[in-house]
Amino acid sequence: MEIKKVNQIGEWCIWFLNPLLLVMAIYSETSKSNDVLLWIGKLHPLVLHFPIVVGIAIVVYYLFLQQKALEENIEKLVLVANALMASIVALFGLLLSKQDAYDTTILTLHKWGGVAIALLSWLLIYSQSSKANLKKLVAIVYLFVLLFFTHKGALLTHGENALSMPSTNIATIEEIKTTDSSLSVYEKAIAPILAQKCVSCHGAEKIKGKLQLHTPDFILKGGKDGNILNSIQNKEALLLQRIHLPNADEKHMPPDGKLQLTLEELTLLNKWVKAGGNFTKKISELAKTDSLAILALAYKAPAKGKGDNKNTAPDLKEYNTSYCSVNYLYNGSEEVAVNFFQGSFYKKEQLAKLENLKDKVVSLNMQSMPLTKDDITLITKFVNLKKLNLNYSKLSLVDLQPLKNLTKLNNLSICGIELDQNTLTAFIDKSPFTEIHIWTNHSNEKEFEKLTASNKKVKIIIGDNLDTEIIKLTSPIIEQDSLIIVSYLDVPIKHFLKGTIVRYTTDGKDPDSITSPIYAKKLHFTKNTMLKAKAFKPGWLSSDVVQKTFYKSEIHPDSIYFVTNPDKKYPGTGAKTLIDYELGEQNFSNGKWLAYRDGPMKFVIGFNQAKQLHEAHFNAFVDNGAYIFPILSIIIEGSNDGIQFKKLNEARFPSLEKTDVVRENKSFSCDIPGDKSFKYYRFTLLNLKKLPTWHPGKGTPAWIFVDELFLN
Repeated sequence: MEIKKVNQIGEWCIWFLNPLLLVMAIYSETSKSNDVLLWIGKLHPLVLHFPIVVGIAIVVYYLFLQQKALEENIEKLVLVANALMASIVALFGLLLSKQDAYDTTILTLHKWGGVAIALLSWLLIYSQSSKANLKKLVAIVYLFVLLFFTHKGALLTHGENALSMPSTNIATIEEIKTTDSSLSVYEKAIAPILAQKCVSCHGAEKIKGKLQLHTPDFILKGGKDGNILNSIQNKEALLLQRIHLPNADEKHMPPDGKLQLTLEELTLLNKWVKAGGNFTKKISELAKTDSLAILALAYKAPAKGKGDNKNTAPDLKEYNTSYCSVNYLYNGSEEVAVNFFQGSFYKKEQLAKLENLKDKVVSLNMQSMPLTKDDITLITKFVNLKKLNLNYSKLSLVDLQPLKNLTKLNNLSICGIELDQNTLTAFIDKSPFTEIHIWTNHSNEKEFEKLTASNKKVKIIIGDNLDTEIIKLTSPIIEQDSLIIVSYLDVPIKHFLKGTIVRYTTDGKDPDSITSPIYAKKLHFTKNTMLKAKAFKPGWLSSDVVQKTFYKSEIHPDSIYFVTNPDKKYPGTGAKTLIDYELGEQNFSNGKWLAYRDGPMKFVIGFNQAKQLHEAHFNAFVDNGAYIFPILSIIIEGSNDGIQFKKLNEARFPSLEKTDVVRENKSFSCDIPGDKSFKYYRFTLLNLKKLPTWHPGKGTPAWIFVDELFLN
């Protein structure tokens, strides 16, 4: 085909596309798109670079290379191709904008900028025969429009600092000043959760659904769907609805593929929202037995890990021991909080090792540590230290004088150190402190009233604050890698903190501090067993429960195939997922799970020779926060021809109650009575067809997740 003919066809296409583009841009706010068009819109970032690069090349050609002009038809072909691609890219962009994932102000600018680029690209075709100066003017205008509005597109995708110079400052919700009970529940736990899991899409730099979550004012304002904290018409608050949707649901938050909320974080958000979503209520104002207070006080946002591709902070693992915890204040922060505990095990070398983090440590708790002047010298190297707890550390105010050189140290606790009005006055003089906690056996309010009145800059708090420094135990370790019992397994459990009691259960219930057996020696298992263990120690918060399920497996089928296929989002590795002896653990997006929701799970196993089976066990995952409920029933049928099946047994299992908060691997077993052998066994696993009325997903089907079948 001649170049002239190609140009003509291209121009016809442009004459069709650009009017369509204008109409779509004008009515884009009220128009709707189906799933296919929305998917086509995702091609926008894939093809947008072509007209950008070619457009810049055309500008350079118009401004500097006219003395080496191309043949007229070739030149026009380039201009037509550029204009055609610019129109297509703009159309794709309009479709992409319907996904409501972007800042609306920048989106509007970028949308009309894309239309302008398409129209100017069209104009370039007809400027071909113009005078040189006019061509240059059009080229300069085109270049300005191209660079300005594609820059707006970069801001939509990457945030407003996309093209800014790198900065060492990481944006946070608010400065987290301390980590004790003087903070509100929001400051201590909720703000760090939102900063880690939500603000990247709902913050100052990127706003999805017109919702921002980086300050209380914006949270209360809500988004395009209104308030996210209040229940409306007997429905859960919108925030709770979205975080409890299945991961595969397009409205689930955080989106599938992003760092997900942990069970602890889900529980905290649930309890905080249902308690009224108060931003100012302090932990200390709640009852000490209040579960929200306990969870908030113990909460520490997990340090950045391998799963977070934005992680640039160094790993702090090497600084942690059984008697010293070193953690970032919250994920995304560069500031570090250090807690020493168990004074009888204190070693100065551990404090000296932290000198590598001297610019990062902002909070240091050395309560009840047997410190010396040398330790204070080491502490003065933490130049950004803001909060220091030296309660009951057997030092004097004279020993603490060097601390006055720490210009950022505004919060100091020195309970248990002997002082009076005169010595404290001298100590406070010319110090950076704005808040100081004191307490001795003979401290009284009247003695320090005059000092408090004369020191408006320093807030003096009299009282022993030991009870706010509760530390959570780390979980025990179940030291048995193999989960398959051939004949028997001996399972050891360890905990490295002296004086810790480990209790365990094998009946599926969580261990408690009174009735559960105490671990003393290796546990001997010869049959299917779910082992749960938890650490307890007086004066400490008990650890999280750690669990492993051990399976007896004596028989392996020769073949297996699906009768009903799993959900396409969770296909595992096919039917063999059930017999590969690889457990999916608690990450149900790792490709090792089979999931069903819209129908029963049905499959057949086969043997070359007829086999007699006595029991079948399924390893499943239950997480009611993610709409994953227990298996309702297991039906087992037998056959010798693979066509006609006879029902052998059915096992039924209870569902969940409203008060249950479950996220665990769970075993479901079904006996096979009788003494007959079969070559084929068909299994049907039923899910809950309608979630109960108390659940955020009421009326919709529940998921079941299964990853392994064990036969005996």
